[in-house]
Amino acid sequence: MVGRNSEIEGSDDELSIAAIGDVADITCWSGIPYHFWKAALRRGLHARAIRLDMREFAWSRRLWNARQLLCGHSARGYQYSRSFLRRAEDRMAKDWNGGRIITFNQHFPRTSTICALGGSLWHYLDATFASLCEPGGAGENLPLRIRKKGIELECENYAGGHIVMMARWAAESVVNDCGVPAKKVATILPGANVDLPPDYSFPFDERVPGKERPLVLGFVGKDWQRKGLPFLLQVRNELERMGFPAVVRAAGHCPKELRRTAGLEFVGFIDKAVAPGTFLEFLASCDLGCLFSEREPLGISTLEFLRAGVPVAGFAIEGLADTLPPDAGFRFPPASPACDVAETLRIVFTDHNAVARLRGRARYWSERVTWERCVGEWVELLTTGKIANPVRPWL
Repeated sequence: MVGRNSEIEGSDDELSIAAIGDVADITCWSGIPYHFWKAALRRGLHARAIRLDMREFAWSRRLWNARQLLCGHSARGYQYSRSFLRRAEDRMAKDWNGGRIITFNQHFPRTSTICALGGSLWHYLDATFASLCEPGGAGENLPLRIRKKGIELECENYAGGHIVMMARWAAESVVNDCGVPAKKVATILPGANVDLPPDYSFPFDERVPGKERPLVLGFVGKDWQRKGLPFLLQVRNELERMGFPAVVRAAGHCPKELRRTAGLEFVGFIDKAVAPGTFLEFLASCDLGCLFSEREPLGISTLEFLRAGVPVAGFAIEGLADTLPPDAGFRFPPASPACDVAETLRIVFTDHNAVARLRGRARYWSERVTWERCVGEWVELLTTGKIANPVRPWL
């Protein structure tokens, strides 16, 4: 599959990494394909990035949208169309020399296309398209016909390909929503999009939170509402009401009217590609990394906090449940009242020994939520067909 002297034997073809966009660009799909590709290279694999420049599809998109409007349809869903997929697969041929492809997309490339060219396709996904089309999902507002065609193509792709999901709930969706036998579906936890310097030591403010300084509740997210920033502010208010000072330190996006909220320290968007050190400093400055999402395919930000040695908290829902180690954080039932969450945090963070244990376990998980570990599990799966000791934080 990859070159001679590789850990993955059987072919001289390169391993190719695909996504909707340029895999060699750290901004492609939150940087997940990029970090996977880079970790594969560091491991010594002959991994090639499929580089789709989405600007090349601008005119094709406009023409497709115009045709949809002329036919009385909504001009939404171009990337799920056969027009886009054909064009994208033609562009992909410039980067692909055969062999295995690991794709981070449900539809691109199509399994039938890859198999016809003598290759094999492996999907590595955080969610099925079918689950994203459910109420509250990212695809629920797509036109019905696009959703139906997208689900049909997804099922076709999985039937002829290989499927690895990032979380248990997504693997269950592949079986229940797409009709794939459970024995064909594997699960590998992804890594955190954070690199620690070789000489990194975990910093920590030794002042007692709640007494000598406020407890710092960390938040990272562009989709601030779905990811639970308003709820986290409610938790902070409940802590204050209990006489336990706390602040919410947030990075990402936040509406102007919310930025004036008492107890919110909004630091804005931190570009990890430009300022990775600044992002790491932000993570390490928090006492607890929080993600109280209503829907969450995975929860990369919780892995990022763990990578920085910071305990985590959130609703144990969907893929997020797989990123909340019970020994290094808090797993709350979905829709838990803010007062209950606050009371739990107050009790634990009043106990200095409990806090020390939490941070110690978070540092333990730091070495296990890396892309290097993820790629290692992939190598094991591709060479032996199974993973002997997969990392499972939820246990």
